[in-house]
Amino acid sequence: MPTLFWTGKLSLPLKLMVNFGCLIAWITGNAQNTSAMKQRMKNGYNGKYSEYIHHYDEFGTSHYTKISKKLIEKVDCKEKKVLDVGCGTGILSLMILEKTVEKLICVDVSKTMLEKCKQKIKAEGFNDGLIEFHELDAEQLPFDDNSFDVVFLNMVLGVIPNHLSTITELTRVLRPGGTIAISAHGPKHYMEAIEAGLKTMTIRYFFGHRFEFWPKGENEVLNLFIKTGLKDIHTERIYWMDEFKNGREAFDFFAATSSLWWYEKLPSNLREKETEKTRAYFQSKMITSISSDVVFAYGTKQ
Repeated sequence: MPTLFWTGKLSLPLKLMVNFGCLIAWITGNAQNTSAMKQRMKNGYNGKYSEYIHHYDEFGTSHYTKISKKLIEKVDCKEKKVLDVGCGTGILSLMILEKTVEKLICVDVSKTMLEKCKQKIKAEGFNDGLIEFHELDAEQLPFDDNSFDVVFLNMVLGVIPNHLSTITELTRVLRPGGTIAISAHGPKHYMEAIEAGLKTMTIRYFFGHRFEFWPKGENEVLNLFIKTGLKDIHTERIYWMDEFKNGREAFDFFAATSSLWWYEKLPSNLREKETEKTRAYFQSKMITSISSDVVFAYGTKQ
């Protein structure tokens, strides 16, 4: 089961409001419906609720490049068979390919993101036989046990409801002696943007649903690795501020990288209005700094 209560950083009044809504979600059964949660996320990153996802690279490349560089720097990928789960538009995937891997398998639940990844990699001229692309759920991988030397999960864990089953599945397809490397949303990740978004929501459409975001602290990620039986575990948590010229630019970054998947709850004719209202709030409140709180974790399969 996913964590019921909100695990991210929020002001106390908002956290109380959100967690009361989580209790209602538990009573009504919404909080246990992980299939619906994952479908909303998939739809969001396929652009069903907002056109912002098509600007993911425009607004998010610098942010995700910084995370990806940090994640891969401790991992030996040379002549290895590598799995990139939640590859997105391929920011990390391209870095992996630069390491002269034997094979790279790119996996994402979103067809839209996977197509963008495929286009970028092909534009770089990499051999088609070197790479495969699969639209898949991280919890249900069709690969045999002990198939990969390295498995990456880059900024995906916080938007997957079942953390332990996900890490267990990634460990299953990893060969003994192989490396799993993840980056995950820490509790303060995007906290200014999330706070602003909650303050401007037309709450009647969202109340009684658990918002699909589950950030984890360093110790929590460490415990997931321990429970999965990994060894030689190393974790690190890094915090910085992403700075923007104005509030509109900050909102554009937040909207493009998050996909605004929670807009599924809004009537389709209100989504654009909700977007403009929230964007105007970012601008009026001069929200120009957004926290990045990232947990990195590495482990070896016994």
